[in-house]
Amino acid sequence: MKDQPVKKIRLLLAVASLFVTVKASAVSFNDIQFWTGAGTNRAALVIEWSAPEDFTGSTVPAPIADKSLVWGYRFNGTVTAAQMVTNLLAADPRFYALGSVDSQYGLGIYGLGFHRTTPDPSGLADGTATNYFTSGLQTNTTVNVDAAAPLNTNDLFWSGFNGPNWEIWTEQNAAGGFLNCPDRGTNAYWTPTDLTYFSTGSHGQWDLAQFGLSTLTLTNGSWVGFSVAAGPYDPNYSPTSPFDAHKHAPQLPDTGITALVKNLAGGFQSGRWQAQFTSCTNWNYALERSADLLNWSVVTNGVPGNGGSLNLADPAPPAGQAFYRIRADQP
Repeated sequence: MKDQPVKKIRLLLAVASLFVTVKASAVSFNDIQFWTGAGTNRAALVIEWSAPEDFTGSTVPAPIADKSLVWGYRFNGTVTAAQMVTNLLAADPRFYALGSVDSQYGLGIYGLGFHRTTPDPSGLADGTATNYFTSGLQTNTTVNVDAAAPLNTNDLFWSGFNGPNWEIWTEQNAAGGFLNCPDRGTNAYWTPTDLTYFSTGSHGQWDLAQFGLSTLTLTNGSWVGFSVAAGPYDPNYSPTSPFDAHKHAPQLPDTGITALVKNLAGGFQSGRWQAQFTSCTNWNYALERSADLLNWSVVTNGVPGNGGSLNLADPAPPAGQAFYRIRADQP
């Protein structure tokens, strides 16, 4: 809070229900800073990019950092995990995926990526083919998913099919009701309950998913997780192979990475109240003001994000108490 001799100005970050937080020992729905969808039910997607232990079958570069990210999703009615993932991919221009949509099995995911910086250039290359795209679900790529690398070297990325692939997790019992992100606990790896085929088991509060994305129905309090397999698929089901023995659910996410507003600061300059923050491309930003946190009016609207520092100002701040917030909208 910043007090002036006559004016009391308070700065709030409220970007489509996004609030700045830091990574903590628990992550709740209220900590998630990126939301899409509409409805009274809430679910979330958690993705951890990490390097596999065994790269056999893959020449995909290891992710540049071990990071876990989270997105929130609101809905009513019957909704599947595939719908949530597809809608989040459409809503966040930094988030992209390689996959296929099969008439029998539905949506399959081979690759997941996230632009940590301005997303140019956007695309993948495997040494032979190069595919350019902006965001969203890519189902017509020609690159080899076991050899693909992002053109933007700052991207978080992994893909695999014959090599280490993505594995899917759900909250314990896949019955919803989790207000906090499932916690995998202190054990490095999962505990399998099927010691023949290693098809079932848990890692803390996460269970290995028993359904594909298109048949996994969400309920209020559902969490869907993705993690990189520790190694390539083992057709012999060996209890010592990385793929079978070292499965791991995603770690607790850093909620700030997916935020649309970062490094927010506010204050008076030359009689104007000004907010300064790091913006994202493909989003429009507005500065809003309120005297009571209930009724909001637009001060500055429709300013496009540039991937860098952005300033939004109120040229005539009121004499009394005022609250400010930044809102982000898709063009």
